[in-house]
Amino acid sequence: MNYKIVFVLLSVVFVLNIEAKDFVDGTKVNNLLISTGKVVVKGYPLIKRDKDYVYVDPKLRVIKGIIARDLSRTKAEVTVTSGGVGATNVTLHLKSERGEGLNYLILIFGQNS
Repeated sequence: MNYKIVFVLLSVVFVLNIEAKDFVDGTKVNNLLISTGKVVVKGYPLIKRDKDYVYVDPKLRVIKGIIARDLSRTKAEVTVTSGGVGATNVTLHLKSERGEGLNYLILIFGQNS
């Protein structure tokens, strides 16, 4: 009985430790998907990789939501360096863990007009 409890607790701790940090800003509810992009950068041992993702809407639609989904389930970080929700452009800075690469799916939602 005690072994089962320990196994369940260790499983929960393991699952919580591999949880990725997906970036979500704004909302996708009642908004139009205006752009999808993918950022893939190969990892090198002992080196942190970073990459900027830039999106400028050619129709000048206002961005209502941004989702950056970590497909590799790492602990990489995503920050908005310019623009973003409420603007017509966005620059995302993606930074990996040491020794890891980047594998992100970027979804940008605009006003539904």
